[in-house]
Amino acid sequence: MPYLSLARKYRPQTFDEIMGQEHIAITLKNAIALKRVAHAYLFCGPRGVGKTSTARILAKSLNCEKGPSHLPCGKCASCTEISEGRGMDVVEIDGASNRGIDEIRNLKESIKFASIRGKFRIYIIDEVHMLTQEAFNALLKTLEEPPAHVKFIFATTQPYKVLPTVISRCQRFDFRKITSQDICKKLENIRKKEKLNLADEAIFLITKASDGSMRDAEVILDQLLAFTKGKVEGKDVTKVLGLLEQDTLFEIANCLAASERARIFAIVDNFINNGKDPLFVAINIIDHFRNLLVVKTAKGDSRGYTALSEEDFYRLEEQGRKFSLDELLYVIYTLSGTIDLIKKTSLGRIPLEVSLIKLTERTHLTSIKDIVERLAAVERSLGVGSSDGAAPAGYPPQEEYAKTSPAGPDKITVSKNAPAMAKKEEVSAEKDILLFQKIKDSWARVLNFVKNRKMSLATFLSEGQPLKIKDNVLDIGFTSDNFLHRETLETEANRKFVEEAIKSITGERISLKIESMETLPGKTEEGNTIDENPVEELAPSSVVNRNKIEPIVESAMDIFGGKIIDIRNNKEKGKK
Repeated sequence: MPYLSLARKYRPQTFDEIMGQEHIAITLKNAIALKRVAHAYLFCGPRGVGKTSTARILAKSLNCEKGPSHLPCGKCASCTEISEGRGMDVVEIDGASNRGIDEIRNLKESIKFASIRGKFRIYIIDEVHMLTQEAFNALLKTLEEPPAHVKFIFATTQPYKVLPTVISRCQRFDFRKITSQDICKKLENIRKKEKLNLADEAIFLITKASDGSMRDAEVILDQLLAFTKGKVEGKDVTKVLGLLEQDTLFEIANCLAASERARIFAIVDNFINNGKDPLFVAINIIDHFRNLLVVKTAKGDSRGYTALSEEDFYRLEEQGRKFSLDELLYVIYTLSGTIDLIKKTSLGRIPLEVSLIKLTERTHLTSIKDIVERLAAVERSLGVGSSDGAAPAGYPPQEEYAKTSPAGPDKITVSKNAPAMAKKEEVSAEKDILLFQKIKDSWARVLNFVKNRKMSLATFLSEGQPLKIKDNVLDIGFTSDNFLHRETLETEANRKFVEEAIKSITGERISLKIESMETLPGKTEEGNTIDENPVEELAPSSVVNRNKIEPIVESAMDIFGGKIIDIRNNKEKGKK
């Protein structure tokens, strides 16, 4: 008798044998019992999770001689033929090799014929996403209104490639990856029935390598049985699949904890010499630290989140004590970023080595709790937050800051708390810098705000330049020839108006101080500008003659936003 692979031999034959897809099995069983079976189903999900097996079980349930029933007998001719893939009424089509419109036309012709043995003619199309758009379109009408004796079951690993018009005509079921616990349970069941010499560690490693695919796990086990002649241990799985040994992963973690940089280089070099892909190595290290994180945080419940042997579980518990929670998170975060770097370079070992060496330096890791405590200590030392009139905590009375000796006025005794005062001055200076930058960035908006209310005042203010801020006093500099601008802004009404304008724009209440300078630092030829409708500069002669402007003219300029073109007296007008 020819050998039958484990994946085929232990394929589910009833809905109750389907593992990890209970939400789908229950729905289909109820649909059969209630006689609400749809004319088309779409099974989506990763490889090896039971899509085609479920389709065959559904076909057997519908065409069983004792059915339709959600419990097919599995013994009648119809059930036997479907299980073996040779049923006359169940047509299995590979979508990858029958993807054209001609194949779909042939299918449409065949559905006209009645079933031969069973009650339904069932079409199972695997990898349906491989069909061409023309083939999909040719199938739409038939899919929407098929004959009563026809059922369609589509299976795909890439549902996003299936036309929405096709999906809308089907009942969609999403298959999930099978849990590690279910895969381990199935492998243990196979070990028992086949009487295999299969170590627990080998089962856990096979489960990890299968990545949620039951078929992959069974195929790997078949391969290992051929390699070991019946006795499978953990080291055999590691050797055949090229996995990293658990002992090596534990050694890497110990090297990071002990900052053994030289040993890190030796381990990575050994990986490369043995043909290990740096990307594969990084992923395995991340998975190991993920297990450490789970064991450290989930405690007793962590067994449900990891596929580990009893021995490895206790080793992880012991090793987890060498790392804080923040350090474990930092290792995972750093190596996750390293994966992207490895993918972008042909020298993958370099990003891997650099990241591992970086992770041996643990002194720079500081918990958020420690940072908050340090900030609180600094605030207490500076007296930040004191609202009463007394001196803040940590500050000595005024007379203790400095004392002058009667015998020598040049000798000053500085209080031992002077460093705290220096720190406060540094904080105040930094605050002034930030506030000045904020006002400087908003200066154009301040000018526009003033312009919309007092055009002439905006004209004068635009000639000035913010210089600095100290103790909430903003210095605005004017060149020495702009004496009229300074005098205008120094009046209490205009100064208050500009202060309110700054507060309206920036939200900061400050005082103004006008200064005269020979030249303004960093002053460009254009000077300050006002957005939208810039105010033109006055000619020098106009500035001088502005002293002759009558109050009523001044008011008219403020109201209508005018500007001085020329000033003439009556005598000059008569001459002209």
